[in-house]
Amino acid sequence: MKQIPLILAFLLPTFFCFGQKEHLEPAKAFNSDDSTRYGKYYSKIKEYNDEVNTLLYSEFSQKPYARYTCIPAFRAEYAFSVERINGKNYVISNRFSEYYWYALVENRKDSVKLNTKKTEINDELYLKIGELFELLTEQTKEKERIFTTLPDGTIMGQVEIGCDGETYTFTRTDKNGEIRTGTTWSPRKNSMLARLVKICDDLCSIEIENNIFQTNIMKEIEILVNDLKK
Repeated sequence: MKQIPLILAFLLPTFFCFGQKEHLEPAKAFNSDDSTRYGKYYSKIKEYNDEVNTLLYSEFSQKPYARYTCIPAFRAEYAFSVERINGKNYVISNRFSEYYWYALVENRKDSVKLNTKKTEINDELYLKIGELFELLTEQTKEKERIFTTLPDGTIMGQVEIGCDGETYTFTRTDKNGEIRTGTTWSPRKNSMLARLVKICDDLCSIEIENNIFQTNIMKEIEILVNDLKK
């Protein structure tokens, strides 16, 4: 039984496509159609998907201005939400004390703690983050499918599969009140999406109201937004 967490940890992210384009892809909901794909592990993975985001989004707005989520393969999951509360702006970040998946399959999920940080940010950074997330979700599009013709003439769609990695999700509420979400899987080093992940990880780790730190992040966001618009 001790081998199960390792096996399932590989299965969990196995079916996310490689996110190598410089745009996000629409996030896919986990549903009953995945039962064939995951086989006997479906019920446990469904339980994980049902619980992990609900817990990670504790104290987050249901209509996110800008929300970021990281679901790694072998380490603690984490997320942040940028919120405006009583006229002030905050980055609220939540991180599990350990990898929730392991705790779930070992039937000790109640031992996992949720660590929360709340850091005030200035108006300029708040608006910059909003601009970035708006652009990201506007540019979100389906991955272009690649087809191969087999020797017998059959045309088959290719599927790219990863065996581990990290899934990043970016969510905002548009002007019509609709929640828009895009996702990427382990972007390649130095790509624009990798720079995006770094910016969001930096925001997630903010601990004090550091004006220099916030100014540096604003500059990184501005450069990335200009590159994404090209």
